[in-house]
Amino acid sequence: MCFNPKFRNTLIVLLFILISPSLLWAQQDEFILLEGTVLEKAKEVIRSGSPQDIPELKALIQEADQALRSGPFSVIHKKQLPPSGDIHDYTSMGPYWWPDPEKEDGLPYMRRDGEVNPEFHDYKDHNEFVALMNSLEILSQAFYFTDDEKYAQHAIQLVNTWFLDSETKMNPNLNYAQRIPGRTEGRGIGIIDTRYLAELPDILNVLSVSEHWDGGISKGMKDWLAAYVSWLVNSKHGKDEAVHGNNHTTWYFAQIIPLTLHLGQVDRADSLAKAGLPLIMEEMIEKDGSQPAELARTRSYDYSSMNLLAIMYYAQACEKVGMDFWSMENEKGGSIGKALDFLNSFTDAKIEWAYEQINAIDYSRIKEQLNIAAYKYQNKDYKKDADNMGKEKGYFSYWDLVNFKQLRR
Repeated sequence: MCFNPKFRNTLIVLLFILISPSLLWAQQDEFILLEGTVLEKAKEVIRSGSPQDIPELKALIQEADQALRSGPFSVIHKKQLPPSGDIHDYTSMGPYWWPDPEKEDGLPYMRRDGEVNPEFHDYKDHNEFVALMNSLEILSQAFYFTDDEKYAQHAIQLVNTWFLDSETKMNPNLNYAQRIPGRTEGRGIGIIDTRYLAELPDILNVLSVSEHWDGGISKGMKDWLAAYVSWLVNSKHGKDEAVHGNNHTTWYFAQIIPLTLHLGQVDRADSLAKAGLPLIMEEMIEKDGSQPAELARTRSYDYSSMNLLAIMYYAQACEKVGMDFWSMENEKGGSIGKALDFLNSFTDAKIEWAYEQINAIDYSRIKEQLNIAAYKYQNKDYKKDADNMGKEKGYFSYWDLVNFKQLRR
């Protein structure tokens, strides 16, 4: 997908001028994507009972106890070396690329959108990274809600292994992410592999009050993330992904802005927030709330819900630099609320999804979006719809601990 050329040059200038961060974020100790006020109210609910009385907490503890046995995760577990010869370089393959049946060697690979080639799983780094972030999310929330140090201790060990230990760490780049056999050894598109790093600042914030956290880990993570942000800003892959279009652009900004805020690079975060405005808020949502770039995919509901979550993460992060996109309506009449309403209108199954979707639709994909919107818009119906989706067995969400009355400001 290509954007209006009038945006591109301006955006590249805005995005990639290196800014010396002269201003520290005044709210650095606050959460970025987690809603701190809601978290505290959820913790009050837990304080009022016991794990046996609160099924959500019981589910969290069960998940966290399993996560205590997870890992260690590392990029050195892969069997194939990246082209650099450095096993510490993250490597993955584009999931939707398959051998050309007309060619004896299958090269170059051909794209089959939405269909995952099993070879994708032979590249261990992606799956290990996803498993790492899942474990860190569970363990950090278990530590937050129970104050049990064993959860923080294991989470910090996982952080150290993936990011800091010289024997096992990942280098802070994605030069070889989403390679395509016969075409390229890495692409800007591969940056979406690490989109869950958007959540890492809040995870580190939770872990930083543990007795197992120390100055060496804090400095090491700041150094690693600073190098990674620099790569995102200055590399060809980063520049390509920022203006690529569709969910790739959204997740680029949804990932990098929380990281820059965590690093205290507020001037840069502000510039990135402004650069994302025409690319995301002005471009992606139509008057009826549809997202055409995502509806064009073979898994159109999945990608529409995925991109909406990224838009919401972007909006949450932009709040920290004084920008309110929740009430914004673009020139086409599109808005975050309309994008959610568009997807939510199909939830009750009275209206059939009219777009291509090669796998079964999971309408609960918008549950987190509904919960966030219930809080941001103070909308009781959104919370009701989220709660009606039920609680996924064995999965903890702090939103499930609070009712709409507790979300009132």
